[in-house]
Amino acid sequence: MKSLRLLTGGAAIALTTSLVACGGPAPQTAATKSIENVVVAVGALPDSLTPAPWGGSASHVVLSGLGSQLLEYKVGTSDGKSCPAPSTEVSGRLAESAKPSPDGTGVIVTLRKLTSQFGNTLSAEDVRWSFDIGMKRQPVMKGTLKSSGFNVDNLVKVIDERTFQLNTTGLTSYTEESLQNNLFYIHDSTEAKKHATADDPTANAWLSKNLADYSGWKLEEFTPGASLTVTADPQWEGTRGTVKRVSVKAVQSTATRSQLVETGEVQVANGFEYDQYKSLEKSPGVTVLNCPSQTRDTMMINTKTGPLADPKVRHAVSMAIDREALIKGAYAGFGEPAGSIFPNVGDSPIYKFNKDEARKLLTEAGYGNGFPMTLSYSVTRPGPVAAKSAVLIQSMLKEVGIDVQLQNVASSTDFSTALIDGRYQAVLYSEPIVIADPAFYSYAFYGTGAPSNSTGWSNPEFDKARSELAATPDQETEKRDGLLKKMAGLVDEGAAILSLVETRGVLVTRDGLSGAVPLTNGQIHFNSLGR
Repeated sequence: MKSLRLLTGGAAIALTTSLVACGGPAPQTAATKSIENVVVAVGALPDSLTPAPWGGSASHVVLSGLGSQLLEYKVGTSDGKSCPAPSTEVSGRLAESAKPSPDGTGVIVTLRKLTSQFGNTLSAEDVRWSFDIGMKRQPVMKGTLKSSGFNVDNLVKVIDERTFQLNTTGLTSYTEESLQNNLFYIHDSTEAKKHATADDPTANAWLSKNLADYSGWKLEEFTPGASLTVTADPQWEGTRGTVKRVSVKAVQSTATRSQLVETGEVQVANGFEYDQYKSLEKSPGVTVLNCPSQTRDTMMINTKTGPLADPKVRHAVSMAIDREALIKGAYAGFGEPAGSIFPNVGDSPIYKFNKDEARKLLTEAGYGNGFPMTLSYSVTRPGPVAAKSAVLIQSMLKEVGIDVQLQNVASSTDFSTALIDGRYQAVLYSEPIVIADPAFYSYAFYGTGAPSNSTGWSNPEFDKARSELAATPDQETEKRDGLLKKMAGLVDEGAAILSLVETRGVLVTRDGLSGAVPLTNGQIHFNSLGR
């Protein structure tokens, strides 16, 4: 359980967490026991086994699946036919316990007794080295740590071989929760350092193609962007299900993925067209898990130049989009139309479908005759639905005079890099919840100077309210709800990001396989398969 205590006089929030293993293996049926080899079909795989370069959802697939992070979101049990709501509570993965330091200057973590594929024992030095190289190779990681209250200039203090302190500048409501983030991946530093060079001091080139971690899996094969196969390490001391071998295949064609599931050649798959999920529900031996989700599909807008630099134009774009029609036409009814940038904060006026008001706003902004706009998208994120959504939005915006040209970006890495660099005019995007606390995810894309904020929009009043939210314990729900509503109003007024659809976490599995439960970020953990 997680508890927070707000201290007065400028002191930090203190937190106490007792971390336990994610339950034991659930009782296994004969059918489940027989499944030791699992094939997972996804739309895309990354070019690297590390967070650099970041491959968007493709990187989530690998790093969530392997799971060499200190903490994890608790995952409820599943009978293979249903799925629990995503949890916002964390438990231990590599960590055995985490608690505030007596002097309130950090979080003390004790590690589990685990060994890597190379037989090296998990140590505090592994954590120190992994966090150090992580911040060097992936700037987003450093920004995330800093926003979570960690002292990025002096992060890890080693206490003994299995114990260390993560130093903080001031704890937030999500400081501990952030430690399950895929970016915070822990490597076997003893092995990795053997492959560091003067040109590559973080050994990223070697780690990109080889596994040296504490995931409990040995690398059998990795073809960047195409396939990954891992086998269970029999010497690993952690808890896992009955599955001993996992093969992840990038299968771009959703029709091919569907056929592979129906024939039993694939046991887990996602990223289909939504109408394909409807068809798969009728297939014998196949289960479609329609899970609750906190993910939103959005449109991000570059506010720095051109017509879209005017908030009135961005409001017009929002009001010209019929979100109900979008769900019917592209999502086959899976999901809810967004009423505001954040869920459960009430409806925003600019989210009301109103073509006449959209035309009026365009005229007031000096674009009564419309303007050309490039809308980028990639089927790698949020998935194949992006292509259908893009065409529908193109048609909707044409009705108010906006001439939309569609740009399909095939590579997941190129797509993510363009987003981070702000090389887009407007882009369809998905925001998987990597840290469920709204004080974090509202920072990541909307905070001034945030690593993922490439739209150019910022607002000091928003930043102030978000900082106050981060300093408010979870238990003070009324205050937190009020702050979040205020923040949503400011973001919707700026309209740099438009929420389109509040989606579901949909996963396709073969009957008889338990443990294929989507994590909070929508991916699966390989060690849960067969539990």
